[in-house]
Amino acid sequence: MNPRRWYGYLLDRWDALRGSYWFFPAQMAVLSGALALATIEFDRRVPLEGVLAMPWLTGVSADGARAVLSTIAGSMMTVTGVVFSITVVALTLTSSQFGPRLLRTFFRDRSSQFALGTFLSTFFYSLLVLRAVGSPDRVPYVATAGAVLLAVVSLFVLIFFIHHTANSLQASSVIAAVACEIREQIPVLFPEALGKERAAGSDHGDEERLAALGEEVREIFSAGEGYVRILDDEATLALACEHDLLIWMDACPGEFVGEGSRIARVAPAAKVTDEVAAALRGCCILGDHRTPVQDVGFLVEQLSEMAVRALSPGVNDPKTAVECIHRLGSLIARLAPRSFPSGRRFDDADVLRVVVAPTRFDDIVSSCLDSIRLYGADDPQVASALLRAVAAGVEGAADASRREVLQEHAREIHAAFERSRERRSDRDRARVAAAYERVRVALGAAAIPEGGTA
Repeated sequence: MNPRRWYGYLLDRWDALRGSYWFFPAQMAVLSGALALATIEFDRRVPLEGVLAMPWLTGVSADGARAVLSTIAGSMMTVTGVVFSITVVALTLTSSQFGPRLLRTFFRDRSSQFALGTFLSTFFYSLLVLRAVGSPDRVPYVATAGAVLLAVVSLFVLIFFIHHTANSLQASSVIAAVACEIREQIPVLFPEALGKERAAGSDHGDEERLAALGEEVREIFSAGEGYVRILDDEATLALACEHDLLIWMDACPGEFVGEGSRIARVAPAAKVTDEVAAALRGCCILGDHRTPVQDVGFLVEQLSEMAVRALSPGVNDPKTAVECIHRLGSLIARLAPRSFPSGRRFDDADVLRVVVAPTRFDDIVSSCLDSIRLYGADDPQVASALLRAVAAGVEGAADASRREVLQEHAREIHAAFERSRERRSDRDRARVAAAYERVRVALGAAAIPEGGTA
């Protein structure tokens, strides 16, 4: 198999490991075991006379060493149980208050994983050293002192963990964590890399090749079901070049694919063997849930879901919704000036090989704003925040089509607020009107007619 075709699978496995709660603590436990064996070997090889000059190391008998190590190991298991209980409570609160999709953010929290790994490492280290304590003349002094040092470190880590957990349960911290992940993904996904793009306006028979998809194609169907987690773009392009194919991918990252659903169309059909079809299915990696590896919309929906939950009658927390809107506005402002790929990719000979559904700016903006507008635009502070988010995007957008998209969203937000006009004070209406005016100024006074609420 071409080594490049392992990339998507390895990327998916690595993301799963990063999102797991056990991988990092397990690494720390293994390292602590290696450290325990190293210190025990050091005690065995260094003559006893060499350490007698350090009474703080050697002032313990074999029975004393066993007692100290047993106490440390037992207390670490108790502390680990407390940490596990606190984590379960935190996950329960997160799921009920912010939504189950936010659990992934807590699982990926490296500070919590570090705390759990520290306690497990101390327990594992003490257990291995305890086994090495033999007769009175075979006390692992250095290893025992290391266990005491790890216990002291664990005490401070426990204090840090309690503080960190209490802080991470705040809505602002959760929102900031998701926004940080969005900022990390934007440079990776925009612009996307799949082969190379051709200069605008050039055409080398692309339309004829695309027309072949409607004449003689072989449809590729999914062998399983789930969400598209990874679309291995490099492997897809390599497959198309290797067999002289034109591939139209119908499945995109973040979409749900049912068993037997069409994921791709390939032309010419005569060149598509069963092996090629199987390889193409392998380029589309499915899973039980979405991930943000190639799907920034998943992170956007996490923030919009938090905002909608905060606006629900059972919560009534518009301030949290406004914080989410601020982060979404920052996302819109970052994406507005960026170039988005066309969806057509070419090989080194400038031949069209792969066609994918392009990521669209208007789709991302709709994911950011539509659901919040639907449930909260009648609140003046929410409506004002939404309009400020639109204005932030307008100020960075140079493309006329994107400005038109943002203009339409501004009109819809203003219209939704105006429909509840009879329930609002003059001060509320003035607040929203000022935010709307900011959008008008950014677009140009003629862009949105005065009073236009189409």
